[in-house]
Amino acid sequence: MSASESEDINTEEIKIIMEEWKIVIQTQMHFNDMIMKIRTTGISIVLSVFGAAAYSLQFDNLYLKIFDFSFHGAVPIVSFGLVMMFSIFIIDYFYYFKMLLGAVDRGIEIDEAFKDRMINGVKMYGLTTKIGEKIGRPGHSKTVICVFYGITFLVGIIFLIVILRGYVPTVT
Repeated sequence: MSASESEDINTEEIKIIMEEWKIVIQTQMHFNDMIMKIRTTGISIVLSVFGAAAYSLQFDNLYLKIFDFSFHGAVPIVSFGLVMMFSIFIIDYFYYFKMLLGAVDRGIEIDEAFKDRMINGVKMYGLTTKIGEKIGRPGHSKTVICVFYGITFLVGIIFLIVILRGYVPTVT
């Protein structure tokens, strides 16, 4: 094999590696974007539902009676918001987040495999690893997600308890 053929193989190999790396980074960005959209939209909708429940509390005659148990109409509204919040968490944490983690793992594999490779004197890989180092220990992002959803869920539960324990229907 001549020197020019060897260079062609190296150039071709570099192109393939760079193409995969670009796809991995684009995939990470795509799933990150999807996660941010579902979180911002989901939280906005759930907080709006909680707001509708709070607004409904001004109507004293808006109560429901099931068997011997009476409660304000805000209870099913808040409950609906809590179910929505839990559903959004499930889709986020167990679907989109897992796909993002897969793309991140592949990025780290590429970073590790080519961490010492230089192209024209420039180190080409390491972005995924650097971001991971800035985020912190493995599993930290899982804790952040649980806190993110947990705060809203906890507020909803407290709101529900306050309505159930503090609301007394004026009409019996």
